[in-house]
Amino acid sequence: MSDLVSSLDDEFEVQDPEEECFLLFSNKPDSRDLGFVNRTESTVSVSINSQDLTIHQSPSLLTSTREAGTTGAVLWKVTPLLASWLTHPCNTVSQRILKPNYTVIELGAGTSGVLAVSFAPFVGTYFATDQDYCLKLLRKNISENYKEIADKSSRSKEKPSTKRSKRGTGTSPQTIITGNATVLPLDWQRTEVSSIPEFKGRQIDMIIAADCIYNESLIEPLVEAMADLSSLNRSKNTSGETDHNVTLVMVAQELRSPDVLEAFMKAFCAKFRVWRLPDKLFKDCGDGGKGLMEGGGYVVHVGILKPSIFNSS
Repeated sequence: MSDLVSSLDDEFEVQDPEEECFLLFSNKPDSRDLGFVNRTESTVSVSINSQDLTIHQSPSLLTSTREAGTTGAVLWKVTPLLASWLTHPCNTVSQRILKPNYTVIELGAGTSGVLAVSFAPFVGTYFATDQDYCLKLLRKNISENYKEIADKSSRSKEKPSTKRSKRGTGTSPQTIITGNATVLPLDWQRTEVSSIPEFKGRQIDMIIAADCIYNESLIEPLVEAMADLSSLNRSKNTSGETDHNVTLVMVAQELRSPDVLEAFMKAFCAKFRVWRLPDKLFKDCGDGGKGLMEGGGYVVHVGILKPSIFNSS
């Protein structure tokens, strides 16, 4: 991961969160909806680099009065854009982060499973996590869509299979494994990530969060979870930014509220060195890359935990 970070120009490192937000929103499209792919249909179809996925979602849950949140009930537009860009054959970033021995954790996966079925076949282990209310549809979407993606991936190492993990094997009772993708519950407001059995003894290579930043009350616990995962099982005596002692955090989001984005960027930059990915990394990477370029209403940031935060954890 360090070679990706070192390849980013200094001009794209975020030094001032307020200035970063001003620049982003000065190029934001004038009119947009909230960013749903389709908020009324129970199934939607998306194409990830010519791979067609059928995604089940829950419009009724989205419009319910559930106090703990409902936004994960449907697919948001930035997710298929990110999935398409990350797995596009012309993406130079993917050459650095799609490695068969890497462990990736997605926070706030929602119900769609789009990133999991697209990304998991290229890495060693992919954890798709969210609150319990999302998991039934998340499992369904991954299990139904994963096989076709995995079978057509030249890097897939095993035949996809779906099985429920047994208790007493070091996994949570709710864990479901499909190929390289594992679904498990994680509420970053209530759960200490280091207590999750599946994460013990693992070094996390990458953390992904797509469209998770919409409520200021969620920001501090989200950033804290990212920091905890970044330092998990890594020796404090390790020096340098070699391939396996740096966790890359990738955050993709639609530009909606300047206040919420600024609050997130301040919290993120307090614990992480942060860069905005420039257009040159999205160029020639299909519709996903085109959609993520500046002026499209979306932004992708990456960060690595500051040494001072890591050493104090």
